[in-house]
Amino acid sequence: MEKPVKTPQEALKLIAATWRRSAGFLTSIEVWLMVLVAAAMVGGAFLAAMGDVRSLLAIGFAVGYLVLRPVLHAKGILSWPFI
Repeated sequence: MEKPVKTPQEALKLIAATWRRSAGFLTSIEVWLMVLVAAAMVGGAFLAAMGDVRSLLAIGFAVGYLVLRPVLHAKGILSWPFI
């Protein structure tokens, strides 16, 4: 168990170290594609609640990517380091 952080400098050092350790994960294109899909789903749900037809486009993009994702992995176009 790590010692508790007591000063702002220690907190900043801990944050910087965490970002350095996670750099490989955050540079993965698939992480950002999944963030985009999540945003499209939230935006599509919001637009659907507003009664806007553009919700079909946003939700269609998200569902389409989730269907296309295994195909992209099988063809080797996407390769997530944890799969």
